[in-house]
Amino acid sequence: MDAMDESPDKNLLAPVNLTGSDVAGYRPRGYQLEMLEASQQQNIIVALVWFLAPTVALCLQQHEVIASQIPSAKTRVLIGSDNVDRWTEQAIWNNALKDIRVVCSTHAVLSDALNHGFVRMSQLALLVFDEAHHCTRGHPANKIMQYHYHPTRAKLGPNAVPRILGLTASPIVRSKPQELQ
Repeated sequence: MDAMDESPDKNLLAPVNLTGSDVAGYRPRGYQLEMLEASQQQNIIVALVWFLAPTVALCLQQHEVIASQIPSAKTRVLIGSDNVDRWTEQAIWNNALKDIRVVCSTHAVLSDALNHGFVRMSQLALLVFDEAHHCTRGHPANKIMQYHYHPTRAKLGPNAVPRILGLTASPIVRSKPQELQ
């Protein structure tokens, strides 16, 4: 697909290839290509940020702050009391995430959604790990990275996975790098 871009030299419109091949060193990410395709059908703005916290209380707290600071972005909390463990059809997930720009949940909610294929790494623009020092061993945060992020990146490349932001106020106690993957 070609889009028109202004040529800096002549103020003329020149075609720009947006199909996934490199253009001046830029390669669109998977979700960007999906947004481009969807935008051909209707006007949209899509970038899904998934904010992960280790407890429901922190999810609710972070959601409240995010919603108050970015009122124009539609946000949603997904926690156990929403019965997400019973959302067994893609249509339910699609409806729950329709027009949502920021999701706040526990690590387990996203891990389960990824495990069942209801959410794909390529749909996410940014993955935020609050209390990132928990991303060790068998913790769901670590499983998200081990079973979904790293395999997707290895198979499809860095443009197929979200950016990662890890937040912590705690220093790293463990010194074994293999535990922090």
